[in-house]
Amino acid sequence: MSKCAVFLNGPVGSGKTSLGRAVAACNGAAFIDGDDLSDPNRPWFCSILQTSRAIVREGERHLQQGECVVIAYPLTCMNWIYFRRKFNENNIRTVFVSLKASYETITDTRRGRHFDVGEHDRIQDMIAEGYDARAFSDIVFDNNGFDFGTALSRLDAQLRRFIAP
Repeated sequence: MSKCAVFLNGPVGSGKTSLGRAVAACNGAAFIDGDDLSDPNRPWFCSILQTSRAIVREGERHLQQGECVVIAYPLTCMNWIYFRRKFNENNIRTVFVSLKASYETITDTRRGRHFDVGEHDRIQDMIAEGYDARAFSDIVFDNNGFDFGTALSRLDAQLRRFIAP
């Protein structure tokens, strides 16, 4: 299996999209934001299968032209089972990364992102539900206390052990 799908999991605001885009760029990989493939007219829990299927389709499409795709999407155990099975059926390795960050780190306004009340609640819920340290993770990356450049270089170094041919 030389092709690889890297999933970045974590609570809202933990860096899935920003770190995902940057890691993909560092490795000449494609990037997919799973939220872009969800139905905006339905709550996430009503469209999870549709979104998951779209992520697999897009991931496989990108991997027809490249060796790696980075996918930013919060994962439950059921998502992990589904994505691992679907990609492995097509001889595509999967790597699952959980981004760990405290509520204080995520919501620190110096990071440049502002959250509404609902997002604050969802961040706390996702941390309590363990999105930041899933048991199925190949890597749990602690994103607390690092500036973006340092976090990127540390995450990239850890990922290279998994995605190197």
